[in-house]
Amino acid sequence: MNPRRPTRRRPLRLALLTLMLAWPLASALAQPAPPGWPDDVRPGQLLEAVFLERWDPAEVQARAGVAFGAYGPPVIENAVDLWRLRFVTTGLDGGPAMITGQAFTPAAAPHGDAPLLVYGAGTTGLAAACAPSRERELPVPLGYYRELLAPFAGRGVVVVLPDYLGFDDPLRPQAYFVAEAEAHVMLDAARATRALFATGAPVGGLRDDVFVGGYSQGGHAAFAAADRHAAYAPELLLRGAIGYAATTDVAALLATAAYYAPYVLLAYRDAYGDAVDPAQVLAPRFLPDLTREAGGICVDRAQQVYPYDVAAAYTPAFHRALQAGRPEAAAPAFARALAANATGLTGHGLPALVIQGGQDVIVRDATQEAFVAALCTAGSAVDYLNVPQARHRDTRPAGFEATLTWVWTLVAGLPAPSTCGP
Repeated sequence: MNPRRPTRRRPLRLALLTLMLAWPLASALAQPAPPGWPDDVRPGQLLEAVFLERWDPAEVQARAGVAFGAYGPPVIENAVDLWRLRFVTTGLDGGPAMITGQAFTPAAAPHGDAPLLVYGAGTTGLAAACAPSRERELPVPLGYYRELLAPFAGRGVVVVLPDYLGFDDPLRPQAYFVAEAEAHVMLDAARATRALFATGAPVGGLRDDVFVGGYSQGGHAAFAAADRHAAYAPELLLRGAIGYAATTDVAALLATAAYYAPYVLLAYRDAYGDAVDPAQVLAPRFLPDLTREAGGICVDRAQQVYPYDVAAAYTPAFHRALQAGRPEAAAPAFARALAANATGLTGHGLPALVIQGGQDVIVRDATQEAFVAALCTAGSAVDYLNVPQARHRDTRPAGFEATLTWVWTLVAGLPAPSTCGP
């Protein structure tokens, strides 16, 4: 099930092209332009790179305290440079769209040229104000992503954190859990970061090795990128995918944590059309203010407005159908969209590291273990780590050292660790 392709371009498109054509090309244009694109615009093209600041090792470690908690402090080997990037990706209409991202680069090279980790954020909301790049503007950061990701660069790994498609478009919501859009953003973020290093601005060099990873929704995005890498960005040397409490099965998420459903419904209605009907899914009391509420509030507020309990959030018919594993019985178009956006199991064959928390009430152990088993069956070497006392968001710091060990193992050309059974 592919996102719909509107025949009428939105007004933002013209403004976007004006901005893009005003910037010197910052990436190689060896591949042909996609159909309908300007000849000098490509997916992954870097439009802007702004150096923000440098954190010395002590500052990286001190700032990490709020994100790592009991799983820190992380060991930091070098200072870190912070950047703001803007780059091009492919939008839902097939044309170019602009994405904002953050990059974290080592200010020294303790291990030589650095591998690249493209990291997808967890759920923050649909509105522009909820974008990961703008979390410093919120009263309380939603993910503490700077504090979480700068330590990777402090250990010699370049990290780029892109916003998702839609955060830079005032006319549509974030393309939440739309696998194609997430994959494009993740892979184009890798292209843009490579273009940044081609300018010579960051310290040191960048290896060809690229990894995709992410937390919760970001795990969905990472495995979406793994699924579509060969078709969309075959020139990238994609070495593996990492999931921290990865939400690769959206239907399973909605069966345990209902307060994400309004976001998914608005995003899928935008992507797939009005056949995705919120009235078939949500209890009537949540319908009148759905666009204003779910379309405008960030996830911390959404978890107060909408219930976690599935019986309270859904219509009785959808609740019964979802619990029976047959959401199509109550909401056929929505069920088709959910099925089309499951990620990771196309047989991409990439190694994977999956980190799960034993106290996670959003992505349950049984759901994650079923995904790991299917991923093994599909041909990937999967290293599955369950941290018994970790909650959903704890998987990020709990998996920090394991991630570094796994990444450097693959960079060294050693066999991918695997916990897959016979």
